[in-house]
Amino acid sequence: MNHAQIDEWLLNGLRASPGPAGGGGMTPLSEADWEELVQQSDRHRITPYLYHHLRTVHPDLPTPPDIVGKLRQGHLDNAARNLRLYGHLGKILQLLRDNGVPAIALKGAYLAEQVYAHRALRYLGDLDLLVRKDDLEKVDALLLGMGCRPTIPNRIVGPDNNEFVYEMPRRDLCVEIHWRILPPQFPFPIDTEGQWNRARPAVLAGVETLVFCPEDLLLHLCLHAGCTHGFEPGLRLFCDIREILRHHEADMDWGLVRRLIQEWGIGKSVYLTLKLAQELVGARVPGGFLEELRPGDFDERYVALAKDQVFARKVRTGQPLSMWPAVAQFWGATRLRDKVKLFWKGLFLPRESMARLYPVPADSWKMNFYYAVRLRDLLRTYGRDAWRWLRRDKDMQAVAQEGRDLTALKDWLMSSGPAAGSGEGVRAG
Repeated sequence: MNHAQIDEWLLNGLRASPGPAGGGGMTPLSEADWEELVQQSDRHRITPYLYHHLRTVHPDLPTPPDIVGKLRQGHLDNAARNLRLYGHLGKILQLLRDNGVPAIALKGAYLAEQVYAHRALRYLGDLDLLVRKDDLEKVDALLLGMGCRPTIPNRIVGPDNNEFVYEMPRRDLCVEIHWRILPPQFPFPIDTEGQWNRARPAVLAGVETLVFCPEDLLLHLCLHAGCTHGFEPGLRLFCDIREILRHHEADMDWGLVRRLIQEWGIGKSVYLTLKLAQELVGARVPGGFLEELRPGDFDERYVALAKDQVFARKVRTGQPLSMWPAVAQFWGATRLRDKVKLFWKGLFLPRESMARLYPVPADSWKMNFYYAVRLRDLLRTYGRDAWRWLRRDKDMQAVAQEGRDLTALKDWLMSSGPAAGSGEGVRAG
């Protein structure tokens, strides 16, 4: 069976209505196909959620017992993992609370505990917290005091960053401390203070904290899926969006959603993400909302490009998410001159950025020597791939084409472009 059919089986397991006669109209899967389906489920980080759906929503889907067993084991493993992660989260939230530092728990921690039916259904990656910029130094000292290890030697707030990352003492979990939800290179005037004002109290891991209001949470996930990662995280974020829309169906203020989309200029990212969530996992978007939001320059090829990233099976060297957006732009450049310009820009970073990467102050004369170290590091990381590209290696040519596709998608998501199809943009009412 081809990959598209396996992906469709996976989606049918996630949707409320999988198909005729409980899946009877779908092409049967072979043993090897089922194994690949489980692998894909793991890659998308949705195995516990899929298992829950097959048991509670689609018990009539013809799933082999050994596959059900593997999905069940994935569910149990995630339950145990999340129990441990919430223990870490509780310690951090209590530490911040005891020291008078307000924090907003972002994405996964809130979703798993209060939006999904059970904690075990949502795979947690890193623990993400939003704090105020003025509290960063205090938060840094508190995390270091509890044994966390920063991933960069110098935590300097600059014009190109929005977070610091710390490894927990056992180094099996990272805590990401944000002071805004998007890196500064994204051209959207996100009102962080407004997000703080709209935040709501919640109890997570037994500790009182803050979480985004449903409207801010929905828009955050749309931006995270499209702009930050180019839809590469796969299906998990679309499942998140569906669960948010289900859980907050009665209290979601769509007028506020419209107003924030217009003020922040994020209509394209929100439109494409919600459209995909609706098509892929059956997210219930209010009738007429997508039609109202549809950008005037929308083209169905952007849906195809996004789906290519959602379901990509290729294994890349290095960190996959580094493809978005800087490395993708480099490989996607068609002219050698453009590649040289991008390489030069990546080599000669601002001194504040260099100081975060290397153990030397930004104003030190020694920084000049670290640009040579930076050149060495870039060549170590990308030199072999660059040589393969120069030799017109088939795999690297495919990477270059993906880079061009990603860059085209990113450029569209970032652009203002024509107004929505109504000619008036998104109404604020």
